[in-house]
Amino acid sequence: MNRSWDRILGFFIGVLALAITGVMISKNWQAFLQICPITDLLTWDENIRLNAVYDQFQDLRDGKIWRGIVPFLEAATWPPLRPIFSLVLLASPGSWPITWKDSFLGLAFYALCFPSIIFIASRITGSYVFSGLVSIFILALSLHTSETPAYSLSSMLETQGMLSLLWVYFGLYKLYDSVKDLKQGESLPKGSKVPLLVSVTLLLLFFTKYPYGLLLFISIFIYEVLSRFPEWIGFVRFAIRKHYKGLRLLFLILVVLLVLSLPVLRVVTSWNLDQKSFKKVLYILTVLLFLDFNYFLYKTRKEIGSIAPSSIRVLYLYAILPCFFWLFTNLDRVMSLVNAQMIVNKFVRSFILSLFESPEKKFPASHVFIEPWIFRLFFALSIAILFYWIYSKRNEKTNLAISDKDSETSLLDKALSKLQNKSWPSFAKDPLFAITVIVFLQYIVIDASTGNKQLRHVFYPLPALLLILSFWFYRLIQLSNNRWKIASVGVSLFFFFWGGSLFFKEGGLLSSTYYSENQFCLKGFDSATFQPARDFAKEIDPNGKYIAFNAFHEEENFQIPGRILASEFDLLFRQKTVTNGKYRNDSKYRWKNWDEFDKALFVGPSCELPEKYIERVQSLGYGLEPTKEIKHSSGYYCLREFRLIKK
Repeated sequence: MNRSWDRILGFFIGVLALAITGVMISKNWQAFLQICPITDLLTWDENIRLNAVYDQFQDLRDGKIWRGIVPFLEAATWPPLRPIFSLVLLASPGSWPITWKDSFLGLAFYALCFPSIIFIASRITGSYVFSGLVSIFILALSLHTSETPAYSLSSMLETQGMLSLLWVYFGLYKLYDSVKDLKQGESLPKGSKVPLLVSVTLLLLFFTKYPYGLLLFISIFIYEVLSRFPEWIGFVRFAIRKHYKGLRLLFLILVVLLVLSLPVLRVVTSWNLDQKSFKKVLYILTVLLFLDFNYFLYKTRKEIGSIAPSSIRVLYLYAILPCFFWLFTNLDRVMSLVNAQMIVNKFVRSFILSLFESPEKKFPASHVFIEPWIFRLFFALSIAILFYWIYSKRNEKTNLAISDKDSETSLLDKALSKLQNKSWPSFAKDPLFAITVIVFLQYIVIDASTGNKQLRHVFYPLPALLLILSFWFYRLIQLSNNRWKIASVGVSLFFFFWGGSLFFKEGGLLSSTYYSENQFCLKGFDSATFQPARDFAKEIDPNGKYIAFNAFHEEENFQIPGRILASEFDLLFRQKTVTNGKYRNDSKYRWKNWDEFDKALFVGPSCELPEKYIERVQSLGYGLEPTKEIKHSSGYYCLREFRLIKK
């Protein structure tokens, strides 16, 4: 197809893709408003994140600027990017409650994936027709899944991760395309915008969710070693000669093995690694290793420039280094990541297998695609094209031809020297091959490293995976001669129309059963369960300034029925007092005095105030005068209000 026809047809197909995306936005939002009974509350994690945003909003509005900014800098569990978005939404005008705004933001992130796919695919392939078709295909497949409709209407981080990761792979493609022909020691030309693109996209992913970034860094590192093995051997030889000797080398090996062993120890031992003392030791060891490694890089920066692969120099300096610096500036961030590593939830057998599994009527779901055969065959043919391409490039080799005149005479150095001088397949540096291997490694790494087998962890790389697999069909068309080109185009169109047919099948976006066959409500339908929180919120004085004791957050109450409402109480009480009052959960670390409060509030499983709360009140020089007590009819919840009396 000539360039003019590609642009003309591509324009109309692109408009069609955007129109279908618009229909999806409209229908999904109508489902949220008309089907979901719980729109005033979010899920547990979302509620906690929004509670912190409410506090920051109040502090910033009241002129307590530093206190309003500090949570962004601390950001132990969730990165500050999404709370910043939520804070802007909370401060923005409009009649929608913040839970609606935050949920619509999740839908907006998902919808933005598809114009992004058009842009990214057109920049990589140069074909506007292909870009529009693949955007429609990915919308059809990703929407016709077990959980995407629900996640598109929540303020969970999955859809934000989808959008961020698409741009990450665009940045990685541009990086590997820029360095594929560079010789060892050469750098990107001055003025190149690739480092900025890589930095912005990877930082966006990392600050969407810390594990997203860390898992990707691991995948990138593995690919780097596999694709540029001789160059990495040269780097290792240089590091051993110049820095890592004796105790330093032993320390490096021990700390790396300790970190890598965490997933294994969780599975094969009964050791309780979720202890502050262990996590502090782990933090100190990794920080020391991090500082020492960067000291080595700085000390030998001129030599490193001629030894380390150019791609990893860009990735480390512009993305990995700032992310790890941010990570290590707060002990709680590292502790939170270790905590996440210790979580075991076996909802699916394997993240990888869930992509291929058939639908089952079990809850929660363990399959991704409602029509798995489309993905199965699409994946199988993509892999076949990949291996055909590798076979065609099998004889293309690169050899560094390193001189050993300055090498050491140790047995280790001699062994490394032989590895460094081996020829290596040149196809490994191909940018499409690079992002394909990295996205595969993402699934492998998360499968191997986490016991938290929740299906939602499969979804954020899904659009990127489908897009990258689609590129192999386009490459097949490029590689085919005239006789096979028509067949290649035909196969590609077959999958497009097969995927597009999902819009009209049962549960499809353009079918009459779209609302009835899909799950849109991540919070569920049992609105009555959360009614006690709404009932108690009605009793709160909107002008009251409350310091709160929410006993349902305490460890001893984790297994009682009221635990499920812990974050709901906090959110609804904050909503009631945000304009003229104040509601804050007590913390001995955060609140050294209660000068800003005139009331205390207790919510718990019984009306008896625990002794530790009484001691806390007395330690700050206050007394309590009871003003209200409400016992819920269920018997699981009690609310008590007190006037604070300064002694």
